[in-house]
Amino acid sequence: MMFTDPNQIAIIVLVLIVGLVLGLLLAPKGTKWRTRYEAERDAHAAFRQDADAKMRERDALTTNRDAYVRDLEKAKIDLVAANEKLAAENAELRARTV
Repeated sequence: MMFTDPNQIAIIVLVLIVGLVLGLLLAPKGTKWRTRYEAERDAHAAFRQDADAKMRERDALTTNRDAYVRDLEKAKIDLVAANEKLAAENAELRARTV
């Protein structure tokens, strides 16, 4: 059997501990992942701001469009009334000339 002597087991444990310590010392400490996370967070924040700005702009356009439609409908009513008045005057003029 392998590693039956307590000295051999102690050496194996010591080698494992040294390997873990060296691995932790040489690791990049998550800087790669932290920078990727921060870049993704910033990109998401920029996307949300852009989307919110577009929603506000769309709402403003909708409000402006509704007001514009109301103004056009009012102008249409005024034009229809003016057209009826002119048609009546035109019919009266034709009646006089005949």
